[in-house]
Amino acid sequence: MELKPPNLNEVKEALGCVVRDVDRAKEIVGRMREHIKKAPPRREPFDLNEAISEVMVMVRSATAKNRIVVSTHFREGLAPVQGDRVQLQQVVLNLVLNAIEAMGPDEAEPRELSISTTQDHTGVLVGVRDSGSGIDPIHLERVFTAFYTTKPSGIGMGLSICRSIIDAHGGRLWAEANEPRGAVFQFTLPAGQLGS
Repeated sequence: MELKPPNLNEVKEALGCVVRDVDRAKEIVGRMREHIKKAPPRREPFDLNEAISEVMVMVRSATAKNRIVVSTHFREGLAPVQGDRVQLQQVVLNLVLNAIEAMGPDEAEPRELSISTTQDHTGVLVGVRDSGSGIDPIHLERVFTAFYTTKPSGIGMGLSICRSIIDAHGGRLWAEANEPRGAVFQFTLPAGQLGS
């Protein structure tokens, strides 16, 4: 048996990805610790559309594995958001992972996930829509309560933490029914949080 020499460029690229992922995980853990300690969120201007796109790259394998069709509808020329990029990415990641889980293998086709950004005089609105089973209308507000969960293995902290992050940024997070089926989670960031 003849052994092929390793492709050093591939190894270098793979190690670069690992290092970036470790650095990102370290940053996320650090920011979550700050949040738990009630430290104020960092206030730095950033491109929200770009930040959401980075999250969507992270979940690409999960959406492909679950045969979910993903569409993004980003407002062109969205003003830079003033806030904690990592914390707001964590909110989007949690909402997207919940949507993916809501459209699990038992759900009927088509499985569709839509992420959108819009802007008006009051601020920015981000929407995460799925075509899953939806949320019982009587539980739309309750899903944000700490330790309340509809998942067999859930602990009920994700949406509660998401809401506290959005609240700390001066915004609002809520859920409603998606038509014709599924759920939509939306959050706002006020106009005062936008860059010039």
